[in-house]
Formats: sequence, C-alpha cells, structure tokens
Amino acid sequence: LALALGGWGISERKYPQHAALDPLGQILSVLCLGALTYGLIVAGEDGFGSREALTSLLLATLALLALIQVERRVQRPLVPVTLFRQRPFAVANLASFILGFSCYSSLFFFSIFLQQIQGWSAADTGLRMLPQFVVTGVVSMLFGRLHRRIPLPWLMVGGYGLVGLAMSAMAGFDAHTPYWRVGSLFGLLGLGMGLAVPATGLVVMACAPAERAGIASASMNALRQTGMSVGIALLGSLMSTRAVQVLSESGAAAGFDGAAELARQAVTEHRLPLHDPLFADLYGAAMTSGFGLAMALAGCASLLAMGLLLGTRQQAVREPAGSPGTRPAR
Repeated sequence: LALALGGWGISERKYPQHAALDPLGQILSVLCLGALTYGLIVAGEDGFGSREALTSLLLATLALLALIQVERRVQRPLVPVTLFRQRPFAVANLASFILGFSCYSSLFFFSIFLQQIQGWSAADTGLRMLPQFVVTGVVSMLFGRLHRRIPLPWLMVGGYGLVGLAMSAMAGFDAHTPYWRVGSLFGLLGLGMGLAVPATGLVVMACAPAERAGIASASMNALRQTGMSVGIALLGSLMSTRAVQVLSESGAAAGFDGAAELARQAVTEHRLPLHDPLFADLYGAAMTSGFGLAMALAGCASLLAMGLLLGTRQQAVREPAGSPGTRPAR
C-alpha cells in the first residue's frame, strides 16, 4: 500500500550524478557500527575492561576516523559532510540520533519492565504499550494542522521536551506502579514522538538542496537507526551492570552463598534459584534499579537534544540556503 501511494502521490526527481558512489565508505560504516554495538554488548556481560570489549571499541573508533577521512575526500560520499557544516542540519541529525537512542531503543526496555519486573505476559505487555503507538499515530496525522498554527522549531523542541519528561518520569517505575501511571506516561511519550519525528524530518529536508534530498533523508534515518542500536547496546549494558551490582549486594546481605555469581546468572542468563521467593524479590528490585538508570539516561539525552534545538531555533525559522525560496533563478 505504501509503495502504491508513494508511486501515485510523490513526484519523481532524478539526480543520478549526485547519488552516493562510495563502497569504501559503506564498508567502513558497517565495520564501525558493528564493532561499536558488539563492543558495548560484550562490555555489559564482561565489563568495559575486558579485552574483547576494548578491542571492539578500539576497532570502531579507528573505523570511524577512517570513515571521516574517506568522506571528506571522495567525490560522491555516503555521508554528506558538507551539509553537516550547516548548524541546523547537524543539530537536527544529532537530535535524530538521540531520538533513536532514547525512544526507539526504549521498546526493548519497556518489554523487560512489563514482563520481568511487573510479571505480565508477552501479549499483555503488547496491549499495555498500545497508548504510545496510538497517540503517536494520531498526532502524526494531525501534525500538518499543528504546523499551520505553531512554528516548526517549537513543535520540534516541544516534542523532544515531552519525550525527555516522560522517560525521566519512568525512572521511578517499580513492580507495583499502577497501570494508569504507566499508560499515561506511555501516552505522553507517544505525544512527544508524534511531534519530534515529523518535525525532525522536515527540518533536515529543508536544509538540503533538492538534488541531495535523498542522501539527506537517508543520513537522518541511518543516524536514527544507529542511535537505536547504540541505545539498546549501551543502555542495556549499563542496566545489566547496575542490576548485577545491586543483586550481588542485596544477595550477600541476605546470606546467599556465591551471591555475585548468582546475580550474574540471574541477570545475564535469566537463571534464578528455583523455589526461592526471597531471591526473586531481590531480583525484581535489582532489575528495577537497572531499568530506572536506563530511563534516566535516556530522558537526559532527550532533554539535551531539546536544549540544543532551543539554541538553533532562530536559525531553523529562517529559510535554509538549500530551500527553493532562496535558490538562485536560472
């Protein structure tokens, strides 16, 4: 359906001479993201000081530095380095990365919270997450009307602010948090995403000339997906590290032998001692602590994006150099 509607409603513009032709850049970008994600996941299991984690993160850093050098010199780069010299374009893409890091990765953590901490089934978990998706869909459909009444920069700032507020508040969730509060914050998060996602896309596209619109859109979406991968890996590692630490300390205080190893097995392998309600309670409290840390960091990242966008909103109000209204006549 999307393909059919796109073919019918989107006017085609061809700029083959501006399309990316950068196989080395593609290889380096895959190597960088793959090594970074793998290194963060390993760090969550074995610690950031492990040889495997350090090697992967070092490889990711070297690949990133090489990618920057390649993109500055290649004639048709995968990443439009020249566009990133525009402050509104660079900040909007950073915000897109943060949106993936916080919002898109949060679905992974919400499912852990609802299933492992509050004890809902997978189907019940999906139903309880519906407010976020419903509100996001409704707000996205109404975004055009809102845009006619409210300047785009303020819609974007408001979206990231609501996301940051909702996720920061979720840091206070625990096993007994009533659903009216959980569902309300899911809905608030959906409202923020419904504003932030289309606004970010419009700002990015407005900063790019028509012949580079495709590569600008691709860069924005790639950064968002990269943010999601890094968010799941990094926040997941921090969450598990925090949960293992808390469970080790509480298990030792409760008199469990080998509390540190039991904690590691419970958190990283989900192997809990059978028929021991006390340890199960301690496990729930430890996972709650880890979840709270992940949500707090995700919320702070979104509020940081809001602050950066506030600093560039006046530039975003003015029509960017690449927009049709300022393009010289031929």
